[in-house]
Amino acid sequence: MLKRIPLLALTAAALAIGWAQAAVAEPITLRFAMITAESFPYMDGAKKFKELVEARSKGDIKVLLFPGGQLGNEREINEAILEGSIQIGVGAGAMANLAPIYNIVQVPFLIQGQSHMAAIADGPVGVKLADRIEQQAGFKVLAWFSTGDSPIETVKKPVKTPADLAGVKIRVIETPVLVDAMRALGANPTPMPYTEVYTGLKQGVIEGAHLDVLSVDTLKIAEVAKNMTDWEQITFVSEPRPVIMSKKYFASLSPANQKIVQDAMKEAAVYERQVFKDKMTSIRKKLVEQGVTITQVDAPAFVEKLKPVWAKYAAQLKAEDLLAEIVALRK
Repeated sequence: MLKRIPLLALTAAALAIGWAQAAVAEPITLRFAMITAESFPYMDGAKKFKELVEARSKGDIKVLLFPGGQLGNEREINEAILEGSIQIGVGAGAMANLAPIYNIVQVPFLIQGQSHMAAIADGPVGVKLADRIEQQAGFKVLAWFSTGDSPIETVKKPVKTPADLAGVKIRVIETPVLVDAMRALGANPTPMPYTEVYTGLKQGVIEGAHLDVLSVDTLKIAEVAKNMTDWEQITFVSEPRPVIMSKKYFASLSPANQKIVQDAMKEAAVYERQVFKDKMTSIRKKLVEQGVTITQVDAPAFVEKLKPVWAKYAAQLKAEDLLAEIVALRK
């Protein structure tokens, strides 16, 4: 009996080692969810991230992609990231309710175009903004995607001056700054999920929106709204969109895997932004062919109407420093 004990002990030790090796071999699964369609550039960035991460981790990290709101609307995705059932998403309006500081880059007519957006995202403002998002909401910002440039789309008549928006029911992202901005312009802001905008315009629940140019295309908005402001003259919003993971989940990864994930997302963001630029170069011609009227506006009039909103939110968010730096980067 005594001679059998070492054998039993060795067997148990071998099984323990086997179980430990199996546990180590179990791949990490990252669920990356977004509300936008598979044809939207977020998905191009997500695919690039998946390719880089899976290659660099030698299969130890798997990435599953869920476009088109498969795992819920934006608010639900954000909450699931914090709860742990989703690991990665793209923050926007709903996130601004959890991290109020994000409102500062959603102030309309403040950020002008992709070069201005990139200078913000890749410079000191982007670092400060990411730090404050993490402090306020517990989201780790892995990188900044682009969401392109946004015109104002309307059903009944073109918009040339703020007066043309008087009383118009405009769909806005569910964020206070956009609601206040539309009210400052005289419009009637109506929060509505992204996926419901087409139906809302078609049924007359809303009379306009401020979707980015590529969403106008992917959601087929030109079928129901034939008027758009000229985003190449002045864009309604061009904010950088944070690609987010919970701070707690990021901290649970090994230092090596943290580096793989963050480096891959930064590279994926560069790729996603270029896809946006390339697609936006062809979209104008397509929209005109679909019967859309693109109208130049009285840009100074819109900016003057919105400056008090800029100042209000900068003060409210204790972000006067960020506002000043963003304005200084305008060219």
